[in-house]
Amino acid sequence: MATSKNTASAPGEQKVTAASHEQVESLSRFVQALVKARVKSGDDWRDWRQVEANEAFMEECFAYERGPGMPAVTNLVKPFFHPSLPLIGLNYTQLAHTTLHQFASGWTPAMRLCRGIVFSRRGRLVALPFPKFFNYGEHADTVNLPDMAFSATVKHDGHLGIIFEYDGELIATTRGSFVSSSSGIANDMLGPLTAHWKQAASGRVPKDVTLLCEIIHPETKVIVDYGERKEFILIGAFNRVTLEDYGYSQLAKFASRLDIAVTERLTGKSLADLVAMVKDTTYHNLEGLVVRFGNGLRVKLKYAGYIGKMVIDKINHRYMMLRLMEGSAEKRFGDLPAEVQLLAASVVAELDKVQEIPGDKKAKWNYLYSLVPEDERTDYHRGICRKYYAWLAAQAASGQDQLQTAVA
Repeated sequence: MATSKNTASAPGEQKVTAASHEQVESLSRFVQALVKARVKSGDDWRDWRQVEANEAFMEECFAYERGPGMPAVTNLVKPFFHPSLPLIGLNYTQLAHTTLHQFASGWTPAMRLCRGIVFSRRGRLVALPFPKFFNYGEHADTVNLPDMAFSATVKHDGHLGIIFEYDGELIATTRGSFVSSSSGIANDMLGPLTAHWKQAASGRVPKDVTLLCEIIHPETKVIVDYGERKEFILIGAFNRVTLEDYGYSQLAKFASRLDIAVTERLTGKSLADLVAMVKDTTYHNLEGLVVRFGNGLRVKLKYAGYIGKMVIDKINHRYMMLRLMEGSAEKRFGDLPAEVQLLAASVVAELDKVQEIPGDKKAKWNYLYSLVPEDERTDYHRGICRKYYAWLAAQAASGQDQLQTAVA
């Protein structure tokens, strides 16, 4: 993977904002409403969101229009609270992560900002992290990409640290908690960075900047193995006053002044070349790339080998039934390493055998149930098995073949 100091595809480093002041103000209103209602904990939040009028208020703040099949906005965002400082963070929930991409209007601009954004209890923006952005082809934003200059940087595989100044001190959080184990690791690592930050207080690193760093540490390992490395890698920065999304050249200057690493930038690659590169299964121990266009749009590209390691832990009979029913098996497995495709194909082959089981549909359901350990045969799992058998029967009735070839 080639990197260098010059990039043929770098944008003109024009100023780009991560959000509008209107969106930030809407979230500030939401935070101030929580403070007014004396919401200070997770228990308080659970009580507050049960009030019917509060759902309507949240829909207004998040510009969220709930259509058929869409979850309530009160289930999509969750505040988190600093244990000693008057700070409130906002983070989207796992339900938002798994469902909102199904709806064209789901990920509103304000909702996307809830990725660890931090306000004071007075509603002042304190830390501005990356808005939610998507994998290539995963969302309408990332299907027809703009024909404009872009830069591409290495996507590292630690935990995201959101580092900001509050009341004269640097604080690190992760996107959902001020007190997570990763937050603790990041705060323990802040000593040298704090010293350089104070030396740079003359204006070379504005105090209003939020630093976004990958926390590389043995305890933040996801899939990529960084050995015993313990460091911050700067991957982004935003200004909480102007909302500026700093370009790569400015990131490099910040990193130099703060004596931390900056993510590497790739050179001389077209978008088609990058897409082809991440599909190459010979690349190992790498997560992927982030492409940033001149208008600020970011897109994630992940290496097939990395996705394969992620998926291989998920592959089971229930996972494959769901993928087959939604018609996504070919897309998900077509570019993955051979061993992943073979494992998926073997699971599908076991599912296929249901058609050979004698007896009525109850006997066939029981076969599908039996493919998982008894303690995993929950009502939810049984429901998936029944839906899958009904889908399979409908496929056969319409003359369509099972999608074995999609993962073979």
